[in-house]
Amino acid sequence: MFQNINRKSLIAKLLSVAFAFAISIGAGSSTPFTPDASPSLLIIGDSITWGTDYFAKAQKLVAGDGQWANVVVDGQYSRRVAFPTPNTSIRMSGVKSYLKLKAAGLNPDAVIVALGSNDVAMESKIKVYEKIIRDLMDTIGNVPVTWLTINRRDTKRIHARSVIFNSVLIKLTAEYPNLVLSDWYSVINSNLKLMAWDKVHLTPTGYTVRAKSYQSLARDIYERYWIATTATTTTTDVDTTTTTVAPIGPAVTTTLPTDTSTTAPTTSTTVKTTP
Repeated sequence: MFQNINRKSLIAKLLSVAFAFAISIGAGSSTPFTPDASPSLLIIGDSITWGTDYFAKAQKLVAGDGQWANVVVDGQYSRRVAFPTPNTSIRMSGVKSYLKLKAAGLNPDAVIVALGSNDVAMESKIKVYEKIIRDLMDTIGNVPVTWLTINRRDTKRIHARSVIFNSVLIKLTAEYPNLVLSDWYSVINSNLKLMAWDKVHLTPTGYTVRAKSYQSLARDIYERYWIATTATTTTTDVDTTTTTVAPIGPAVTTTLPTDTSTTAPTTSTTVKTTP
């Protein structure tokens, strides 16, 4: 009996290692879409997003709700938000990948961003974090955006940078009223077993949780998209005028955990600034 338990535990650990290794060695894909179809949702991220689609079928889960004409999940290993200096790589840059998708006929009406984990491994300066986040937000433009906070724990230094990166995201919600944050940091903090052995990627259970999070965020951002594009009609005795308004509410900032303990915070999964 004891041997059977040990064997199952060993198999589970080996599978977890295999999943993380498969992602880390070069996984990446973008799900197909119909050009110029609307409304379109883009979920753009790194290897964690790729794994969420590959292992937990995130695209099918979100598309199954039937709200979006296009649901595109684009994940690539080692992808960063942007580069603070010129770089010709497309797959390694969220900004350039976004522009490439636009050129191919995808016009996102809303965007879920899951980037930043690779940036904190390479950069440590707040001004760099501000620059790359602004770069992507300005590239996306005035459509609803939900950005997942990050929690990378492979070293204490990188984990501390994750906290700083998240604080910059919070700060910039005041600058971008269309930006809402989803507190993935707290999801991981409340259950570290969702992380794979490398403390960067996720276990199979972690990917399932992440996929369900994408589904929930897709529903929420659809409501924001619908509100922003709904026409308001006013009628007078003389004539009828139609005015299109985009009432994206002002951002309300919040504070993420700043310690490096594993104590589960009491915040909800989604952090909305109007998640």
